[in-house]
Amino acid sequence: MCQAIRTFVRSLGRIMAAVSLAASGSGGVLAADTWPTRPITVICPFSAGTTSDIVARIVAQGLSRELGVPVIVEDRVGASGNIGMSLVAKAAPDGYTLGMGTISTHAINQALFAKMPYEIDEFVPLVIIGITPNLLVVPASSSIMTVGDLVAAAKANPGKLTFASSGNGTTGQLAGEFLKIRAGIDVVHAPYKDATRALTDLAAGHVDFMFYHPAAVNSLIQAGRLRAIAVSSSAPSAAAPGIVPVDQQGIPDFDLAAWWAMYAPAGISSEMREKLRDTLAKVLNDPAIKESLIARGFEPKPLKGEALEQYLRQELVKWREIVRMANAKLD
Repeated sequence: MCQAIRTFVRSLGRIMAAVSLAASGSGGVLAADTWPTRPITVICPFSAGTTSDIVARIVAQGLSRELGVPVIVEDRVGASGNIGMSLVAKAAPDGYTLGMGTISTHAINQALFAKMPYEIDEFVPLVIIGITPNLLVVPASSSIMTVGDLVAAAKANPGKLTFASSGNGTTGQLAGEFLKIRAGIDVVHAPYKDATRALTDLAAGHVDFMFYHPAAVNSLIQAGRLRAIAVSSSAPSAAAPGIVPVDQQGIPDFDLAAWWAMYAPAGISSEMREKLRDTLAKVLNDPAIKESLIARGFEPKPLKGEALEQYLRQELVKWREIVRMANAKLD
């Protein structure tokens, strides 16, 4: 009953916002025709300097150039991204507030948290900015050279090997738990408060392996402090040339990649939705933007319309199952 009341109140709020916009002459088709006439805000649900914040700023700069108005990135941090995205859900559906959604806020958290401050249908997906797999990395001094070596070492020493992550419920933890389940091994999760500390301890050999983004580990690999032994996507990745997928090293059906997507509040007109999608597509096709994202390990995922929405629905189902199998929960 409480859930039904909450859903009704949210729906009523969106209806009232739409009515207010229409009454002021700034909603519907007119809004799409005249938009934008003032600054746009992109809410990022993670802190400054994170991958999400960096990506949001790259896209915001492109949007500003394309539209001729300021596009401001506002970091609203907390609850694994839930606080920021709840603000997007409650915003007026007028094209002036967008959200930097991620695999965490729009797939993992839905299964990870017992209670969420928003629902998926309170958003409209506009575009996938890019995807990036995790690299499975070990200390450079480790004798582990392949996934097979890792599995063999874990089976020979049950409960002894440890894998790091940047925190409970992150893609790094869930990738490690998924490997644990698929390979039938007993390894111990070591959650850290942030990735920097986790990677420092990994390079020093205090933990045995970790799944993390290529952009963050490539410098440590090039410096000879870490070694990449696999990539988490089922196909080889341009972000990690020459690295063989876990899926091709004896662990079938292992296909995990993080993604970042731009969302608008539900309730925007179809005209505004398409204008936003078309504008963002132009931004992501800009050579400078593409080069900047690729340099950070992102691969394009140019899906449109129903194909975009279907992909995101499938991701929601997939990560819900991974969270269930890993028995990972947050209050």
